[in-house]
Amino acid sequence: MLKKTSLYLALGVLIMQISIHTFADNSIRIGETQNISSAILNEKRPIQIYLPATYGKYPKQKYPVIYLLDSESNFHYLTGIVEKLLKSPYPSIPEMVIVGIVNTDRARDLTPTKQKPEIKQGRVIEGETGGNIAFFKFLESELMPDIEKKYRTNGLNILIGHSFGGITALNHMLIGQQNIQAYIVHDPSIWWDDEIMLKRFKEANNQDFQHKTLFLTQVGASENTDSLDNHYKGIKKFNQYLSQQPFTQLNYKYVQYEGEDHGTVPMKGNLDGLRYIFEGMRVNIKAIPENPNLIKEHYAQLSQNLGFEIQPSEAYLDRVLDYLKRSNNPKVIQQFQDYILLIYPQWRVKTSS
Repeated sequence: MLKKTSLYLALGVLIMQISIHTFADNSIRIGETQNISSAILNEKRPIQIYLPATYGKYPKQKYPVIYLLDSESNFHYLTGIVEKLLKSPYPSIPEMVIVGIVNTDRARDLTPTKQKPEIKQGRVIEGETGGNIAFFKFLESELMPDIEKKYRTNGLNILIGHSFGGITALNHMLIGQQNIQAYIVHDPSIWWDDEIMLKRFKEANNQDFQHKTLFLTQVGASENTDSLDNHYKGIKKFNQYLSQQPFTQLNYKYVQYEGEDHGTVPMKGNLDGLRYIFEGMRVNIKAIPENPNLIKEHYAQLSQNLGFEIQPSEAYLDRVLDYLKRSNNPKVIQQFQDYILLIYPQWRVKTSS
């Protein structure tokens, strides 16, 4: 009896090992974690990296980059949103690299000023604060150059921040280098330091933002409780000021999500924010036979809106061409092939192999 029991146990362990091995071989991978040594912050920073599915197939393709704050809370679902929105043949956004910045000392890095001693009870933040400047130096001088060296990027960068990350993104809009073209900001902590970010934006009246995009979100009115009153009203005042269009060449949109709380608002906001940044990208490819320049016209308008030249990806053009080949219209097919070759001269060599 003992021998039989031992045999069953051994078989059970073997089956489990086989099952685990099989599962591992068929696992779904959305990215990887790396570490970057920062001399500026004097620490190692975990960075989460997502690459588009076509990254290995198209070795000449370059991609926009999303820099994501609070990555430990947002990386997994954001990769899913991006995957869904970029699906061909009707993508709403281009394929992108996501660089998630994992926190090591959130309050230190993601606040623009040091906490004042006379701060109200209940708002006290433990530890160091006011480290935005050092964090921006890390972002611009260490992280972004490292990403641009390791991966094929095209220079179009987006920064996403929530809460403290939201005021950090707003602060970067004002004082950071001109290397980020679009910002998605969720329910930012405008209340910080007596609404210092609202004051700074007012001081920057008439600043030329050179076609930068800002997509700002806020929770619904039902979340305006006594404990969150300053937080809620601060964002309302910030939106009221920006809605007066005090700046030139700023693409600005504000959305309030009723039914979403401070923790859930980034999920809807990232979906809508990415669609807003790339508004006009989605093309009705069924209309191309009547207008062979349709994609070219869409991307010219999109580039004008962004203040940054953006071209359709080679992967997307391949899929559109596959669709056009089913139309049995040789003239349209040839025109479209010529258009691909203008953007990607190596395309013919690749497809003839």
